[in-house]
Amino acid sequence: MKNTLFRLVAGLTLSSAALFLSGCGPASNSAETDSWPTKPITISCFAAAGGGTDLISRMVAQAMEPELGVKVNVINRTGGRGGAAINHVWSRPRDGYEWGGFSESVIPASVLGITETTTKDWAYFMVAGAPGVISVAPDSPFKSLEDLVAALKANPKSVKAAAGLTGGLWHTKLLALEEAAGVQFQFIPYKGSQPSQLAVLTQEVDVVLTSISEQAELIRGGRVRPLAMVEMAPKELDGFGTIPAAGVNYPGLSALPVGQFLGFALPADTPTDILARITSAFEKIMQDKELISYCDEQLLDLMGIHGEESLAMTLKAERVWTWKLHELGITVKSPADLGIARP
Repeated sequence: MKNTLFRLVAGLTLSSAALFLSGCGPASNSAETDSWPTKPITISCFAAAGGGTDLISRMVAQAMEPELGVKVNVINRTGGRGGAAINHVWSRPRDGYEWGGFSESVIPASVLGITETTTKDWAYFMVAGAPGVISVAPDSPFKSLEDLVAALKANPKSVKAAAGLTGGLWHTKLLALEEAAGVQFQFIPYKGSQPSQLAVLTQEVDVVLTSISEQAELIRGGRVRPLAMVEMAPKELDGFGTIPAAGVNYPGLSALPVGQFLGFALPADTPTDILARITSAFEKIMQDKELISYCDEQLLDLMGIHGEESLAMTLKAERVWTWKLHELGITVKSPADLGIARP
């Protein structure tokens, strides 16, 4: 697996060169779609190299090449909280040669002023995702989630919490926990999961909420102590044991159906025969042994979701997520102005 990841990361320079050489393709026509694909495909990943979204993009690219018979390159187009990649892919011809390497963060991007597109504009291919976990430093006085909730009820906003960027998935999970438990944290935003986790290690904050995939080694190494999965189901972690589910005592968590997914997307108005070809290949790569092994090692739950199912999931999450952020005054644009109905 180490060799596989080395090949994936080493592909960054080659991918950049391939994008420069491939240039911009013309608008699609029926003759082109009949023989599609005939040239390299580019996945524009909206996250930096080395993270979960990036590595899943590279696993997808590697697995897709033998299925589609062409080179699949990955380019990291970071910037603008994902907008650089989202808007690049959206602006390209609908010929199936430009994909977005996205995560669930694309869902609220419209109300955050990052892009003009909304969920209905994309065809999503969800590879995998990890549930969220809330943890503390090993010497924290909070021995359980109930201890934490009790402290916050006695003294609101007395606990500093890190959970990525404002409006992101883990911040939204924190908001869901607040609402379900009837408490308020003092949220401290950080630019991503790694800085958030470092903040709890250095005791800049009291708790951190990120994915179990990202925290696993810290938990196994005794550097952080998990209080609960911020989900409806517990999680068994090899080398540690069972992490209980917050949803057992705080069932209101289920009211915010937002979860992580890592994968890719194309504009929904891509020709249907091209989307069908990609769908067929996607269903096959979800059986790829290296992809399955990587997800297992990283505690990512395989999803393999696409088509109407992925659209229904993202539309539901978009309604709840964007309106929740809007009610909190976090949005730049109103969901109503973008045609997003209230949940």
